[in-house]
Amino acid sequence: MRAVRVRLVVACVLVAVTAAAAAVALPAGVSGAARSCFGAAARDPVRPCFNPSIAVQPSVAHRDDVAESKCTDTAEEPSPVCTFGVTRARARAVVALVGDSHALHWRAAVDVVAHHHRWRGYSVTTAGCMFSAAVTRMGVGAREFCIPWYRAAQRWFTRHPEVSTVFVSQNATTPIALAPGETNFAVKTAGFRDAWRALPPTVKHVIVLRDTPDPDDGTLTCVSAAIAAGRRPGPACPTPRAAAIHSDLAAATTRVLHSKRYETIDLTRFFCGPKDCYPAIGGLLVYRDVLGHMTIAYSTSLGHYVDIALRRLMRSW
Repeated sequence: MRAVRVRLVVACVLVAVTAAAAAVALPAGVSGAARSCFGAAARDPVRPCFNPSIAVQPSVAHRDDVAESKCTDTAEEPSPVCTFGVTRARARAVVALVGDSHALHWRAAVDVVAHHHRWRGYSVTTAGCMFSAAVTRMGVGAREFCIPWYRAAQRWFTRHPEVSTVFVSQNATTPIALAPGETNFAVKTAGFRDAWRALPPTVKHVIVLRDTPDPDDGTLTCVSAAIAAGRRPGPACPTPRAAAIHSDLAAATTRVLHSKRYETIDLTRFFCGPKDCYPAIGGLLVYRDVLGHMTIAYSTSLGHYVDIALRRLMRSW
């Protein structure tokens, strides 16, 4: 019910935000964003800066109604599978991004990383389905769709031994059914563990992108009103950190496994301070809706910081 209600609210609010905000062009390249304190660069822990902009990028809200960054369809199963990053001829390595819509919204960030390293990327994502053996425990409706998608995704990796690194993410609050005596932690971590271990040995690294904080239902309405009133929407419309951040059991699974094959990148600091999480940062709207999906522009601005975190992990590869 929340999802249906939210879609109706978001459709109206994004139009309001678009009308109220002044255009801010995204600089070419992530390094430019960092230099100008744009987007995620406004929360850079190494080079602290302040972006006083009240405006948010209106074209982002409009374009992100479909939540998709640039990607070329391959007509492979499980549909949709598409490619991003550099061309096959230029690629030094091949990576994949897999999961639900909370993986899809990271694609713009991973695309930045792929171009930095000259990687070809595959996007293997679908709305509502975790890349987890625990899809068998999802609710009626989701389960019937997600089980065949998950099995087809595993077969896809078998057919693509060139993929050496997999980025995974999913909505941390996706519910599953528990039998008497079972815990959510045990079932979900086992589901992730089994899914990742089932990947072919040609996949050398599985990187969990920790799920994004979840904004309050009234956030985008508040953002629109704040902009209209000439106030900065980030500090004017926060969601308390305790309410926004949910336990991500995929990230927890990497700690349980104690293996360099499974690691986590956690960029929560680029969404939240010690007490609150913000819907607009560095002149950019962070979320395209109140289900926690990032705008393409904010995801792009995070690419530089995904790359920094990834390079730290790669030192031990």
